Amino acid sequence: MLKQKRKMPAAPAANGNQSDGSDYEVEWQVKPTPPKVSKANLFPLPRQVERNLQKRTRGRKESSSEESEVEDAEGLPTLTTEQVAAILDTVKNNKRFVLLVNNLNFTTAKEEIEQHFDKAGRVKGVRMPKRRSSGFAFVEMLDPVGFQRAFLLDGSYLDGRKISVDLSESGNKKSEERIKLLMQKNAEIRKLRKKNRSNTQAAEITLVPEVNNTPKQPVRDKFLNKPKVKIPSKKEAKQAKRQVSLKAKLKNIAKKGIKA
Repeated sequence: MLKQKRKMPAAPAANGNQSDGSDYEVEWQVKPTPPKVSKANLFPLPRQVERNLQKRTRGRKESSSEESEVEDAEGLPTLTTEQVAAILDTVKNNKRFVLLVNNLNFTTAKEEIEQHFDKAGRVKGVRMPKRRSSGFAFVEMLDPVGFQRAFLLDGSYLDGRKISVDLSESGNKKSEERIKLLMQKNAEIRKLRKKNRSNTQAAEITLVPEVNNTPKQPVRDKFLNKPKVKIPSKKEAKQAKRQVSLKAKLKNIAKKGIKA
């Protein structure tokens, strides 16, 4: 028996409408790809865990926005005297000039903070938390001039950390409403400082001490700055003795009533 080769069926045409000689037509259908299912959909987290994650992400967003604001506040001028007076009117205890310093190093001491803020003016006191769980401190300035210049230290470096200087109030305990009001006031202060770039009154205030070029008059000391006494020679000493002796003789004669 001779082996006959089987003929393979022809491949379907590119267009499904063209027939290949068969009695029926084949419709080519492309099946849709199923959507990819992630592990998060397959294994959803509990509700409490999702809430905690949302809180953390919110806190990170807020901190990043605050950092961007701090970076924008670098090199800005301080407030004018009128702006400082208007802000202090809204503070509860406006006789105390308190500032909040953030982003401090945990190892930074009070003396270092006081020395850093001495550039702006006299520091009345520095208050830090007993437990150093967060890097912040409260700095109280002695007068409004130092309070005004202290805002120029915003964005400066202290102990290797870039610090931020904000407005604060005196008192140990503050309610949530007071904290929100302080945050609003600090946002207003940043806006005012950005506007003060074109204000000459605010731009002239600097931390560089004023240098008087006028020469100071030397202070004369009655002990150290005594005129030098000239030592007389032998001849001058003899003449002085003779004059003294003649004067003494004349006085004695005058006392006795004898006219010379």
